[in-house]
Amino acid sequence: MKSGARGRAKGLSKRHGKRFSIGLLAAVFLVVLGLGAGGYFILIKSQPERSFGIQSKASRQKVLEAWNSGDRTSTLELSKAALAQLPFDSFYLSMHGIASYYVAADSSEGDERQALLEEALFSLRKALAQQGKLPVQGQVEYVLGKIYFQKGAPWMDLAVQYLERSLQDGCETKDSEQFLALAYAGIDNHSEAVRHFEKALAKEPSDILKLSAAISYKELGEVEKTVEYLSSSIDSASDGLLVQRARFLLGEIAMEKGDLSEAGRLYRSIVETDPGSAEGWYRLGLIAEAQKDPIAARASWRKTTTIDPNHIEARKKLAERL
Repeated sequence: MKSGARGRAKGLSKRHGKRFSIGLLAAVFLVVLGLGAGGYFILIKSQPERSFGIQSKASRQKVLEAWNSGDRTSTLELSKAALAQLPFDSFYLSMHGIASYYVAADSSEGDERQALLEEALFSLRKALAQQGKLPVQGQVEYVLGKIYFQKGAPWMDLAVQYLERSLQDGCETKDSEQFLALAYAGIDNHSEAVRHFEKALAKEPSDILKLSAAISYKELGEVEKTVEYLSSSIDSASDGLLVQRARFLLGEIAMEKGDLSEAGRLYRSIVETDPGSAEGWYRLGLIAEAQKDPIAARASWRKTTTIDPNHIEARKKLAERL
C-alpha cells in the first residue's frame, strides 16, 4: 500500500475509532446489566435475636427466614415495618436496602423500579453511617457498588470503590469481577479493567466478556490480545450484534495497520449480514475514499444516509468534493 493511503487509513481510524469504541463499551454495560442485575441472592447467616419490642412478624429471625428462602418482597416488607419503629437500626437498614435492590432488579423499567433503587441507596448508605462494622458489611458494599454502576458514568468511581471494599470484606460473588472490570473501564482505568476481566473470564468465560476485555485491551494498545479476544468472540458467539461489534473493532485495527483490504472484507461481511447497518456502509465509503475511488465512496455514503438520514459524518462527506 502507498504511504499516503496508509496515512489516510490511520487518520480515519483515529477520528472514528474512539467514538465507536466508547459506544460499544456503553452497549456492553447495558447487556451485562441485563444478565447480572438480579440473578441470585446472597445467603445471610442468622444473627442473635435482640429484643427491641418489634412485633414478632418483623423480627430479625423472620426477616432472615424470608431472605434466605428467596422471598425478596417479604424481606422488603418486614424490614420496612421494623424500620418504622427503629429507623436507625443497621440490621434492618441493611436488609431493607439489599431487598429493595433485588426487588428493583426483578421489576420492569419505570418509576417504581427507580424509586426502589433510590430506597436501596438511601438505606444502605444510612446503614454504613452507623457506628461499628455491619454483620453484612461486604454484602452491603457489593449492592451499593452495583447500584452506583447502574447510575452510570458519573458514579462509576463509587462503583469501583464499593465493589473493591466488598471483596476486601469477604463478599466475592459470581459477578463481582465482571462488574469491577466494567466499572474500571468506565473510569478509563483499562489496566485494572483487564486484570479483572481476566479473573472473570477464568471463572466463567462468555463472549460478551471477551468483547469487553478486547475493548479495554484496544484502549491499552495491546493489539495482539485485542485481536485474540475479538476473533474468539466471532468464532463462538451466537449473538449477531455481538459478532458485528467485534468485526467493527477488527476493522478499525486493520485500518490502523493500513490494511484496507482486510478492513474492507470485515465491513463487507457486516453489511452482507446486516444490509441496514448505516455505520457499515459509512466505513466502506471511507475505505473507498482512501483507495481513491470517489464513485464507490459516494455510493456507500448515499446508502448510509438512505438508511440513516441523520448520519452526520456521511452527510459531511457527501457535501465534500472528492
